[in-house]
Amino acid sequence: MIPHRLAEARMRYLNKHCLMILIVFFISPINIEKVNAAPNGKLKVVTTLPVLKNLAEEIGGDKVQVEALADPHEDPHFVQPRPTLMKRGREADAFIEIGLQLELWTENLINGSGNLKIQKGQPGLIIASTNVPTLELPQSLSREWGDVHPYGNPHIWLDPINAKQITENIANGFKAIDQANAAYYEQRLAAFHHKIDDALFGADLVREIGGSKLTRLARQGKLLEYLKTRNLDDKLGGWLKKAEPLAGLKIISYHKTWVYFAQRFGFTIPLELEEKPGIEPSARHRDRVIETMKAQNIKTILVEQFYKRTAADYIAEQTGARVVVVPIDVGSNASTPTYFDLIDYLIASLLP
Repeated sequence: MIPHRLAEARMRYLNKHCLMILIVFFISPINIEKVNAAPNGKLKVVTTLPVLKNLAEEIGGDKVQVEALADPHEDPHFVQPRPTLMKRGREADAFIEIGLQLELWTENLINGSGNLKIQKGQPGLIIASTNVPTLELPQSLSREWGDVHPYGNPHIWLDPINAKQITENIANGFKAIDQANAAYYEQRLAAFHHKIDDALFGADLVREIGGSKLTRLARQGKLLEYLKTRNLDDKLGGWLKKAEPLAGLKIISYHKTWVYFAQRFGFTIPLELEEKPGIEPSARHRDRVIETMKAQNIKTILVEQFYKRTAADYIAEQTGARVVVVPIDVGSNASTPTYFDLIDYLIASLLP
């Protein structure tokens, strides 16, 4: 599909489901001043993605009841805004989305829900990407470039350091709408950050250096140099130690999903199977990928589980590469029930 036709298809998608939402809005009884309380006085929280549900539960604990709208097996860009999803939005105390135009469908759903608590500018609308440094921010925009995200690549949760900022945003949102339990959310946020630090850097290194400093060094790309100059290389553990064999590898991915994950764990992605974001590979582009893989001895093709693998399988046959099909969300398979399991699974899947 050429770029302008892709944009037209995207607009048809939005228009179709906007109409569905408006119909539901006008035929459904809505109380915009008061929503139904969750059992036992818990906050009713709705998230777009299952990974946000899991992170919200990490912070909210027994003070929240959380539902995710998207299925972990589907492309989060194009969720069908069914009437059942509208009802959940209408009853929510808080609504959490990634933002950065990942979820193309949420604005119409939120506006059509009639729930004042989760409208733009209200504390009940929590944007998980707030203050997360984004990659691939375009300098200008053109429909010729395909389905480009104008605010940067939105797949931020695949870097564990970003998960710390995401959960801070969630905690801030919960504290704003439930001040009585602010200390509880702060305590759980600190505990989650400590779990991330131990999982990413290893408990020994965290005890010696401190999670905040390690996070800052990793964010700046200076961690390994810092450890080497202080003879602390052997103290590195966790995911970074486990992923050391990935350092310097080149991998081909189907979509621009993995830029944050690749940056954190030290591999590069010279090319995607998509000719442009949202555009299936043409025969010409497929040949270009094959040529690149042979020239650079690239032996892994990474495909998100909701994309067709036909092109990847063909290219693998021509290059001797392996196709690795992986989830991008929590709950996509029996091995990924939590965020920590998801990162474990992704690293293990990519190891040579």
